[in-house]
Amino acid sequence: MGLAIDRVASNKASIQRLYDETNAGNYDFLDQLLAPDFVSYGGAGFQDLHGPAAFKELTMTFLTSFPDLYFKVESIIGEGDDVLVWGTLSGTHQGDFYGVAPTGTKVAWTGCAIFRFRGDQVVARWQEFDALGLMAQIQPPTSPAASA
Repeated sequence: MGLAIDRVASNKASIQRLYDETNAGNYDFLDQLLAPDFVSYGGAGFQDLHGPAAFKELTMTFLTSFPDLYFKVESIIGEGDDVLVWGTLSGTHQGDFYGVAPTGTKVAWTGCAIFRFRGDQVVARWQEFDALGLMAQIQPPTSPAASA
């Protein structure tokens, strides 16, 4: 029983470190934590990502749009080989984000992800985030005349 509890605690600590390292700008940590056959299953309209490099590329997409992107971990729950993390992301919209020109707006949205471990590495991730809430915050306001 103690070994299973230790494994869950270790996995939870690894996920906390994932966010600590990426918040600090250390994206190479992802190469250590994510298995070569890692898959991030699409959520919020994104396609499945295969391998650490594809996951880093998506991270860079967000950082290009929100250079001060920060993920605040609100809760981490672990059971068996799975770890669920829920938190709040925030940043300033300073670059094009999926066709929306920079607005300079400070935004925040919530999201959660389930990470599956195999040994010390993550082999899968399923995530959801409030994409609608995010897009509503960065859409430029429309004037009443434009909708008439």
